[in-house]
Amino acid sequence: MPNLVPLYGKDKKIFATTDGSFSFFNLTFNEAYRAKSVGAYSESLYKFVLASEIVEKLKISSVRLLDICFGLGYNLAITLNEALKTDATNILDITSLEIDKEVVELVKNSLIFFPYKGYSLLKDLITSGIKNNFRLNIVYGDASKTLFSLKNNFDIIFFDPFSKSKNPEMWNINIYKRLYTLLSDDGVVVTYACSKKIRREFEEAGFKTYPTPNLPKDFQPGTILRK
Repeated sequence: MPNLVPLYGKDKKIFATTDGSFSFFNLTFNEAYRAKSVGAYSESLYKFVLASEIVEKLKISSVRLLDICFGLGYNLAITLNEALKTDATNILDITSLEIDKEVVELVKNSLIFFPYKGYSLLKDLITSGIKNNFRLNIVYGDASKTLFSLKNNFDIIFFDPFSKSKNPEMWNINIYKRLYTLLSDDGVVVTYACSKKIRREFEEAGFKTYPTPNLPKDFQPGTILRK
């Protein structure tokens, strides 16, 4: 097997998760992008893609998706993979926020991530920005700031920054109010976070909060947010 370490930069250590997919530990934030015990693929599938019902919505109409943050691309790759299984031709217009250009290059140049069809399409979108009915615009910079430069409303928001203890600037009432403003009236925000305190703060920002349904056994619940 070729030595892939040079692709990962100085602050990212690779490890395998329980479902066979790979994650990385980010030494800058001192936290993994996805937990080993849950499975990188499984967490994105259940807590973001299925929880948001994005593929079902895409069958009916075009969807504007705000992805916070791009990370290892699992949320987007699995979304694309599930969409490719359908005959939906509506436009999926993705805006993704990411501070680390290196991690996007890691995704674009690595062969270790699955689902392979989803990641293949994601790599094409990173390069060209558009393919068939899929669009991707990556906005680089600190998401706690770039979030306030966005103009569009979004039908679905994937809220996936590092945890509050490691990335506190993304977990406060001003951010939650901004998400509320950016979300369409019948839209949905999904996140892996589930603490009572965070849910209470989301509610203070105007959201109604719900636990993520239909999770596999031993999964911690994520949270679904609606207006």
